[in-house]
Amino acid sequence: MSVFFKSLLLAMLLVACGGKDNRYRDTQMLEHPPALAVSKPAGELRVTDNSKVPRRREKSGLGADVYLTTSTPPQLKIKQPLDDAWSTLGLALKQSKIEITDREHDKGLFYVLYDPEKSLFSRKNNEAVYVITVESDGAESTITATLGSAAEQSSAGGRGKNRSAAKDNSAAQLADGAEKLVKSLYETMQNDLKEE
Repeated sequence: MSVFFKSLLLAMLLVACGGKDNRYRDTQMLEHPPALAVSKPAGELRVTDNSKVPRRREKSGLGADVYLTTSTPPQLKIKQPLDDAWSTLGLALKQSKIEITDREHDKGLFYVLYDPEKSLFSRKNNEAVYVITVESDGAESTITATLGSAAEQSSAGGRGKNRSAAKDNSAAQLADGAEKLVKSLYETMQNDLKEE
């Protein structure tokens, strides 16, 4: 019952406030901004803005914005400035489930553990430390990978798993792993990279 009386009281208050005082409805006395005349010199060319707003990619991956060079060893080129390429590489490593052991942004270095022989049916753990370098190359960025030094290999060795390189790996097999790492990153960036 009290809701009814409150509603009735509110309705009566609104009716009482709705008087016929026109002094607040008359806007004739308010100041208006001046009307400015726009004058264009004859023969002036109109400039149209043809810039495009980057659209979100409909498919995953960078597509043509990433490519491999034919040089030996192959290099990965991304059509992005250095900081964007750094973020893209970090995302590709994360999505590829390649463990990052260390990173030095100011030098453009990622230290990762990678097993070039890893397969679904393989039980061997031949992970080695590889150093991935990101460098600016004008409007593009270049990514290369090399096998880590012996000191870097031993520093990653005692972290719970058997992280040291297996004794059956030759230096040639491990160096070939750097090329496989770059190609793996290329595949991920071109086809499978998902924005977070």
